[in-house]
Amino acid sequence: MADEFDDVVLPPPGSPERIKLENRMKWKLDLTILPIIVGMFILNYLDRNNIAAAKLGTLLEDLNLSSTQYSTCVSILFVSYIILQIPSNLILSSIPRPNIYLPAVMICWGVISTSVGAAKTYGAMVGLRVLIGIFEAGFYPGVIYYLSCWYTSKELAKRSAIFVLGSYLSGAFSGLISYAVLENMDGVHGRAAWRWLFIIEGVATIGFSILAMPILPSLPQNTKWLSKQERLLGVVRLLEDIQLASEPGMSRENTIDTLATLSEWQKLRMGFKDAVTDDKVIMFFCTMFCVCGTASINTVFPTIVESLGYARAETLLLTAPPWILCAITCFLNAAHSDKTGERFWHMVWGPVLSMVGFIIGISTTKIAPRYVSIMILLQNYNAWGVGFAWITSTINQPAPKRAAAIAIINIGFNIPNIFMPYLYTSGMSPHFYAGFGVCICFAFVSVLGMILIRGKLIRLNKRLERGEVVDGMDGATGYRFIY
Repeated sequence: MADEFDDVVLPPPGSPERIKLENRMKWKLDLTILPIIVGMFILNYLDRNNIAAAKLGTLLEDLNLSSTQYSTCVSILFVSYIILQIPSNLILSSIPRPNIYLPAVMICWGVISTSVGAAKTYGAMVGLRVLIGIFEAGFYPGVIYYLSCWYTSKELAKRSAIFVLGSYLSGAFSGLISYAVLENMDGVHGRAAWRWLFIIEGVATIGFSILAMPILPSLPQNTKWLSKQERLLGVVRLLEDIQLASEPGMSRENTIDTLATLSEWQKLRMGFKDAVTDDKVIMFFCTMFCVCGTASINTVFPTIVESLGYARAETLLLTAPPWILCAITCFLNAAHSDKTGERFWHMVWGPVLSMVGFIIGISTTKIAPRYVSIMILLQNYNAWGVGFAWITSTINQPAPKRAAAIAIINIGFNIPNIFMPYLYTSGMSPHFYAGFGVCICFAFVSVLGMILIRGKLIRLNKRLERGEVVDGMDGATGYRFIY
């Protein structure tokens, strides 16, 4: 692989020519990658959570579902989703064409989501939701890993936040789309409106994934529409970011080949072992578990808004503003985090504000303060985009370890989605004492986890300052963990 770049010369790091070349390459990547992955995530969340809007239609009556059976239909998706995340990300780290893999799994879950519109029994709904989880398992951690193959640790928070913006916009669009479908398509061609909701959004997913496949770039070393100089730069700047390029004896050929595809099963197993034995991975796992414990209200958000007492149409429309506010604050927060290079404070304030929202929500049923609480419940998501950027910059080598770590931590992020829907059944409205109470506890513990991670990284940086080697990083090279 290195021979291909023998005739390519890169400007020295920090030079005006190098900065200009990097900015031009990042501009190309941003215009190509970001709109596609945001669109993919919007559709991913629509397909995963449209069952919450369908509940406001005639889903329960048509399938004769009890409240507990409905909660099972919501949560069962995350069982298969969790089980297959690590295998999927290890596979992704071993193949040279993530631009094919990610849209391919999207096509699969789109086909299955469309099929939900034909489900006639509880068993069929459960089975289809399991299959959706199987194919969605490779998407979110896969995209986070994919972004870390293109962007440096200082660039990831803003790009991750733009990606995650898709889920927030999906929350807003979901209410508006559901309003249009449920209010206008009931009985069209003899189908209930909730069935059309799954069919329309599933077909849109399939179409978008087909368009995404030829547009997404692959990896820096084999993206042919970049110039050879840009492709070499895409590889080298990531290695410089984790200080591999400055290690003694690291030749130019070895530098390029270090980021080459790691396909051997032995390397994948070693990557998994390295991830599960790294205490930083365990700390992030526990922290993101609690972050998701608070954020998992996304699967029942229309039910929470419904507790205001409005009719279905007003309820669906009122779900949009909190997600729009969340999208704005999360993007601004992540962009500022990238600009300042700080992670902890940008991550911790969201759970604190959400905690306030849950306390208000559990305390009153008056419409004005309750909707204020609903508006700020979702601010916990500010810890999401910044959190995964913090993870990828803290656990950044080698590629199989990073891929396994992202998948492991994302498992922790999704486990609460399995049991949280059972805390928001219809009989628990409007106070949702169990659900809101558990979310308050999760938010508090997540803040403690962030404090512990920050303390850990401060201690590791002190060791690096003394010239010690930490996680394969030589403190003498100037490498420091971001916190």
